[in-house]
Amino acid sequence: MLISDGQPTDDYTGGLAALMQEPWGKKAVRIAIAIGEDADTEVLQRFIGHAEVKPLQANNPETLVRHIKWVSTAVLKSASAPASQAAGLAAGQNVPIPAPPTAPAGPQAPDDVW
Repeated sequence: MLISDGQPTDDYTGGLAALMQEPWGKKAVRIAIAIGEDADTEVLQRFIGHAEVKPLQANNPETLVRHIKWVSTAVLKSASAPASQAAGLAAGQNVPIPAPPTAPAGPQAPDDVW
């Protein structure tokens, strides 16, 4: 999981290329969480590497926590499922990615702060 504002301060392309040269790097489920409305999601999308999986957006602490919990539970559970459950996936995707959590609606919804 990558949590970032999507504004690299170094040569991320070299590090990403090195990651993708590793067998485990190619097979890893890569999820990105964009911090703030001005995050560069194109950079985060390159990290993810699958057009079907989009960066999650976190504009406040509550949403960030919800996304981290989702990645550490639902995605991990999916990645740990038997290989027989991975039939029919998109090219290059090795596990099914569950739908991300939705934001709460109504008066209990947190205000955007980032």
